[in-house]
Amino acid sequence: MPLSQQARTRFAVAAAAFALPLLYFHRAAFSGKIFASRDILRVYYPLKHYWAERVSQFQFPDWYPYNALGQPYPGMLISGAFHPANLLYLLLPLGTALKFITLLSYMAALGGTYLFARLWGLGRGPALFSGLTYALCGYMVGISNNLLYLMAAATFPWALWGAERFLRAPSVGRATAAALPLCIVLLSGDAQSFALCNGMLLVLVLLRPDRSGALRAAPRAGLLIVLGALLSAVQILPVLTTVKNAWPSAPTLQVATSFPFHPLRLLELALGALFLDPGSGTAASSVMANDLFRTGMGGFWVSSVYMGLPAVLLLGGALWTWRRHPLTWKVSAVTLAILALTLANHFPLYRWFYQWVPLWNAFRYPEKLLPYVLFPFALGAGTGLEAVLRDSTLSRRLGRAGLVLAGVCGLLALGEWRFRLFSSGVIHSLWEKADPLTLEVLHGNFLQATGVGTVTLALMGLVLAALARALPPARGVALLLGLQFAALYQANEGTYHVTYTDVLEQPTGFLKVIVQREAEAGAVRPRVFAGAEDLSPREVPEELHPVDLMSINLVAGLAPDTPALWHVESAGPYLPAASRRMAGLLYSPDSAQLWLGRLAGLYHVRYLTLETRAYQQLSGNPKVVIGQNRLLGPGVVLLNHPNTLPRAYLATPVCVPDEPSARALLLSRAFHPHQQAVLECPPGTPRDEAPASPGEPGQVRIVRYAPESVELEVDARAPAALVLNDAFYDGWSATLDGQPTPILPANLAVRGVRVPAGSHRVTFTYRTPHLVLGAVISLATLGLLGLAVLVERRRRAQAFFEPSM
Repeated sequence: MPLSQQARTRFAVAAAAFALPLLYFHRAAFSGKIFASRDILRVYYPLKHYWAERVSQFQFPDWYPYNALGQPYPGMLISGAFHPANLLYLLLPLGTALKFITLLSYMAALGGTYLFARLWGLGRGPALFSGLTYALCGYMVGISNNLLYLMAAATFPWALWGAERFLRAPSVGRATAAALPLCIVLLSGDAQSFALCNGMLLVLVLLRPDRSGALRAAPRAGLLIVLGALLSAVQILPVLTTVKNAWPSAPTLQVATSFPFHPLRLLELALGALFLDPGSGTAASSVMANDLFRTGMGGFWVSSVYMGLPAVLLLGGALWTWRRHPLTWKVSAVTLAILALTLANHFPLYRWFYQWVPLWNAFRYPEKLLPYVLFPFALGAGTGLEAVLRDSTLSRRLGRAGLVLAGVCGLLALGEWRFRLFSSGVIHSLWEKADPLTLEVLHGNFLQATGVGTVTLALMGLVLAALARALPPARGVALLLGLQFAALYQANEGTYHVTYTDVLEQPTGFLKVIVQREAEAGAVRPRVFAGAEDLSPREVPEELHPVDLMSINLVAGLAPDTPALWHVESAGPYLPAASRRMAGLLYSPDSAQLWLGRLAGLYHVRYLTLETRAYQQLSGNPKVVIGQNRLLGPGVVLLNHPNTLPRAYLATPVCVPDEPSARALLLSRAFHPHQQAVLECPPGTPRDEAPASPGEPGQVRIVRYAPESVELEVDARAPAALVLNDAFYDGWSATLDGQPTPILPANLAVRGVRVPAGSHRVTFTYRTPHLVLGAVISLATLGLLGLAVLVERRRRAQAFFEPSM
């Protein structure tokens, strides 16, 4: 039986949502390469590798031992411990699974935007245009290097779609369909997007056409927010318990506003990635990024925010057509407010949020908010296409505008070619220290962008003019979709990076040395510290992309958390739930300078990397050098720390009343690391400890060592402090000979237990605080919703089959 026209159209849309992302990301989709740049390699591969490894053994990963002496796994929100997509890591190889999830995220972003646009009255063609524009805009393509933000940005359109359906016609099924994607936004690992998405539910209330509709919708939106929170309880409660233990991710406004958006980058919406090095796909100059754009990070959060000139022109048409409609003003006001938040260094709004909005000071990087700007932009572009299809006069006028703007782009290209108006004019006037090489890169970028823009706008104008005459709407939509896809591909395709699977399969450089030396280490993994900060490649072989070599260098240089892929722990804090006690030692000036000399060995750091010059300035002792790599940055050496304390040992306890006192003593010359242990003892604890002596306090034998359970046999010659060189954190408990005993902060950052003289067995156990309670709340909410949906459907079925009276 032949398909109806409507069915064929639906099939075509579904096929486009599936095929367009695959075609766009062909370098990943149809090759053995994997997404592996920036935090994909340093965060998500290690975290997901660990999750799959533990769950495949029917063990839940409560504790993650590979960063900053250990930290909670579910309490570290970015781990995404409960996201449904994690199941793919059990079924597929690590790189393949992550590649699938990344590609599926783009399909989800396109599909969710399409459905939301359809709900607001757009035809299939315009809605597909909106989905394509959002899913493959510069931000979304660039954020392929940071999985959790990609997944959250791909999910929130579904949450808004579900919420809008529920606000219009509430039912249990629709409430469930809205609350589940809202929950999944958080399970992706992005708390800021979860907060903003909840705020968008309230915005949907404000978009009601009249006051009575808004009053009816407000409690419905509140119900969705509550349901989303209850479904997310399994993730929310463990995260809340880390707040007092973890180093704050945004301790100051300056840190919070790193990676701000810059007004100059608004040009990228229409012209593409003007400020990138085309060879590497990264910022044309780290100095430019810091001095001109004030990112504070030597680069951009995302390489491009380009949304396509066809979309920009259609967005302009929509704003003009609906300029007197209240909905236009409401959506524009909200969008501009979020844009003002991203422009944190140029508008005070982000500072006000940081100071006055509860919990906002836990967030950072304003540029992360851009999806909530680009999403309504994409919807506006689809609305413009819808208006063009309905009004031939508008199509004709917009076609003329496209041809005029093509001429403007041509003049800009001519001005840059002859007089360097952009590179030497605009940029040099804003950036006094501009270097000639960077200006030359920007010159080439601007010429290419305006040249391509001239052609794109001219073609756009011709298509719109043809639509105004006799071109069939379906063919016109197909041409505009093709033009938009080509524009997005030309501008943004180079801003995502893939590399070889060898990065994940074979230890390179110093890792190979460490793995060989520690072959007999057993469960107590070696701990390393990457002291070499500059791992950027100096020379790139022709067969490698700079990002490929940078990925290899990160692994070879032991950058956290890449060693975790080979069960090697990193002492350096990189993940957000790192102990504030541990991170404070590295980030505070008074203790950071003592790290390499005294503190690293105290915390069982066995291997360190240093830049060759820094090593020579410190000591230059050749006896501790076990490896050297001249290809890493300015040259890096691998050192074997000569004074490393064991993972577990006995020492003379020295009690202090609080954390500041422990810190002061730990950093003073009065502290003897190999003989004493500084304990933060509760009030009333006897303080008459024996003085430090060179005698052996006793022996410790590790009976069992697992991430959440450590069992030790202790033979103490006198009352002593048992120190376990793993992070002190809420959730750990201890027993001494089967009886509960308190865990005390030892040496400021690790765990200590007081033991009497004699032979004893000490066990440390970790359970994520409130995880069970959160799981019960989430599962109960899900179960009740499922039951309510079944009851609702049964009643509808009964009503349908009941005979009319």
